[in-house]
Amino acid sequence: MISIGKDLWPSEFTEGIIEETINGVTVNVYADRPKTVIETLQNSARRFPDKVALVMGNERITYGELNRRVNNMAYALRTRYGVKKGDRVALLLTNGIPFVITLYAVAQLGGIAVPLNTKLKSAELEYMIKNSGSCILVLNDSWWANIEPVLNSITNCREFFVVGKQIPGTKPFGDLIDPGAPETVTEQIDEHDVAFIMYTSGTTGLPKGAMNTNFNVIHTMISYKRIYELTSDDRTVIAVPLFHVTGLYAQLLTYINLGCTIVLMPMYKTEEMLRILEEEKITSMIVVPTIYVMMLMHPDHKKYDLSHLRVAGFGGAPISGETVKMLRDWLPQIELHNTYGLTEIASPGTCMPKEDALRKLGSIGLPFPVNKCKVVDPVTGEELPPNTEGELLINSPNLTPGYWQNPEATKKAIVDGWLHTGDIAKIDEEGYVYIMDRIKDMINRGGEKIFCVEVEDVLYSNNKVMEAAVVGVPDEVYGEVVKAFIVTRPGCTLTEEEVQDWVRERLAKYKVPKFVEFLTELPKNPNGKVMKNVLRGK
Repeated sequence: MISIGKDLWPSEFTEGIIEETINGVTVNVYADRPKTVIETLQNSARRFPDKVALVMGNERITYGELNRRVNNMAYALRTRYGVKKGDRVALLLTNGIPFVITLYAVAQLGGIAVPLNTKLKSAELEYMIKNSGSCILVLNDSWWANIEPVLNSITNCREFFVVGKQIPGTKPFGDLIDPGAPETVTEQIDEHDVAFIMYTSGTTGLPKGAMNTNFNVIHTMISYKRIYELTSDDRTVIAVPLFHVTGLYAQLLTYINLGCTIVLMPMYKTEEMLRILEEEKITSMIVVPTIYVMMLMHPDHKKYDLSHLRVAGFGGAPISGETVKMLRDWLPQIELHNTYGLTEIASPGTCMPKEDALRKLGSIGLPFPVNKCKVVDPVTGEELPPNTEGELLINSPNLTPGYWQNPEATKKAIVDGWLHTGDIAKIDEEGYVYIMDRIKDMINRGGEKIFCVEVEDVLYSNNKVMEAAVVGVPDEVYGEVVKAFIVTRPGCTLTEEEVQDWVRERLAKYKVPKFVEFLTELPKNPNGKVMKNVLRGK
């Protein structure tokens, strides 16, 4: 079953889509598009020079000022520090104005920005900095303790620029911005030039650096603009990390392209989030489901005036049907978009149309207008009929050209222009996609296949459950059995037997968790995804 985005969305979302052949692969593309990331900022600065682009605490910066600072940094990077087209610059920065300026300055030079996960430890950062060959590292002073132990190893880094307090052996971030730049820095940049290297989480081995080109992320910007129906009047808050594709591509780049106002949150706090939503009159947002749950749990969440909030996107982890219904009850005016994406496709894979948020509970929606999805047999590669589980493959103009310096992984993941996602899915007769599980997470209990998502959905339907995760654990008789990890809502209690009875009433006996463990929180990576490898080790 193949689900083709341009055949499924209304005409206003698919206008101007044509076919192009990229490296021998035919893809659907938006004919009318900017060519480079820096062009999108420069266009917005020309259109809205005096409009506030970024809000960070008490600081507000207009598009004209942002563009000026970006140019001044690009000039300093080129003339003082020798950064040229194709050079890699690593960013170990929290959400903030320095991150945005650095990112676009590197783009203006035709360089490659390498956003690094601020939660990583020394050895992990060492690998990514060395693997990418980054010549400069820009970081917050908070993270220097994780860099100092590997200084003798990351010899490819010529300079270190620190935001915050001065540290011996580094330069202050201010040295990167030359206020006397006499000219606009220009560079011949092709839309198929790599603009970013985004490292995957590496849960099954060493992290892989997915290359994202200007062409890839431009299509991301347009896809979100169309499906979320965004305009320059929209205002957003970025509460997820900018080193992740949701924060960087789906929000920052998309909203800068439109000329919107963006509020940056260095760290998520529920009360602060609710205050920002109200005071900054936020109209659209994209966060992980946990953030919506935390807002719903705040005792005063209904006291805030969020009548201007129009679009609520979510992704990165499963969301329960109960949470969706609670969101709709709390904010009846919002358009809900369950959105599925991956680093390898620069974020947008599928999205739930606003009118189907409740009709298709459990689905991750339709392929974005320029995307195609199909489900195949994981062993034979044979295309499967509707409502049959197999591996999900995606064809898209957003698709990475490959993993940085890793042709073996590239060859394994991308075959004939189709990305092998590693997700087990099915596609129904209407073209809607349903994620059943990760291939590596599926439980095999004595030959019976159990999809974790199915059991987790049942657990989430219990209103005493705040979070739930299911994994397979070894068993002498069946090979594997189900174990559930539960975080209860505040003030609620559950027993192992009560959880088992709840599932037993709703699913086949072999899907009932043999073991139930209660936790105060589920282990998550900085992108909000549950780390099931950690749970399996418990």
